[in-house]
Amino acid sequence: MAPARLGLAMLAASALSLLAGAPALSATMHARHHARHASHHVGRHTYRRAHLHAHHHSSAAASGTCTNSELRPSRDDLALIRTATLCLVNRERTARGELALQANARLEAAAQAHTESMAFGDYFEHAGPGGQTLMDRMRSSGYIHSSRVGFAVGENIAWGTGELASPRAIVAAWMASPGHRANILDGHFRDTAIGVSPHPPTSLAHGASGGIYTQDFGVITHG
Repeated sequence: MAPARLGLAMLAASALSLLAGAPALSATMHARHHARHASHHVGRHTYRRAHLHAHHHSSAAASGTCTNSELRPSRDDLALIRTATLCLVNRERTARGELALQANARLEAAAQAHTESMAFGDYFEHAGPGGQTLMDRMRSSGYIHSSRVGFAVGENIAWGTGELASPRAIVAAWMASPGHRANILDGHFRDTAIGVSPHPPTSLAHGASGGIYTQDFGVITHG
């Protein structure tokens, strides 16, 4: 039997790393936009703040149980998977004094669409086959609803097979990677959503069962 696999890539390094039985993820760094500026910028200062903030706290989540965190994605349990993943992420945040993230329907539309695009398009990247970016998806879903709003957004993606496709395994892998951890613990973010499919990219998972995840993060700061 083939070993369970978990996939990660770091967008900032433009590299994809696949390690059998070990974490492999992907995270965008935070894109920030203010209404007075036409471009968005990588928020490296925000990454440093989140990383240093987390350094002084235990990596253990707050007490309590997130039900269904060991489930593996299937067509019948995607809502349960989303709820369990958000529960685990919010445990990590609240254990460090950050506010819990709130589920957002427009972010879910963006995250789910990208997840299914990766699953059935057989790729693992933040950019879609036509070059669609996270910012494009945020605008198409209506989350970034005007060129005049201020915002901060981020995205984590991961795929896994076997037991490494569960919400617990995915969130643990994100938390073990500085860039993904920074997105999860960023105190600026208020909204989130999880997209999930029970079809990891075929060429990466070699046909094994599992799942692929996208978690989008955001906050509208004004406008």
